[in-house]
Amino acid sequence: MAQVSSNTTLATLLHHADSLSTAFNSHHASSLNSVQSVVSSYNQLANLLSLPSTPATRSRPGGGIKERGMAKVQETIEEGLSGVRDDLGKMERDVESLNSLLFQADVFLAEPGTALQHGLNPREALTHVSNLFSSYQAELIRLREVLADFTTETIGPDAFADEWRVMKEVDKGSQDELSELADMMGSWGGASGGLDVEMS
Repeated sequence: MAQVSSNTTLATLLHHADSLSTAFNSHHASSLNSVQSVVSSYNQLANLLSLPSTPATRSRPGGGIKERGMAKVQETIEEGLSGVRDDLGKMERDVESLNSLLFQADVFLAEPGTALQHGLNPREALTHVSNLFSSYQAELIRLREVLADFTTETIGPDAFADEWRVMKEVDKGSQDELSELADMMGSWGGASGGLDVEMS
């Protein structure tokens, strides 16, 4: 009877962690379009504020160009912020999924024998997953704070965009972790070719 080896299962977990970090990066990149829309709308709002006001009348219940324009721009800003929040929610789910992978560590740490026979170190591999989770969790918290600072007008639109464009916490350590993970999995893939399935 064939059974999936610890080698295959551990490699699958690592691939899953890598794909979740890639998904987070993708959702962050997607959010940049919404952020840019918000910043552009604030610039339009500033231009509209410089125009003379036109009181609302029966024939112009929405006021003049300034008033109608400001109403439209406010709608665009809300739509942009909604897009940012949607992508932030997706990033949060990516981090939650990374966290759930850590709970699978017990099965590998409790019975590391088979993996060690194939040159795999479950503790070392799971340290990579843990570091990956820590980096992206910290990034998620930072982005939440940036959005909160902007919506409470602690920072302006330009500072908001500048802070959102970069992933400071991820850049601190995740790139090295991803490189090491790729090297490790590449070496395992080359060395374990026929060991994916064991017969019992």
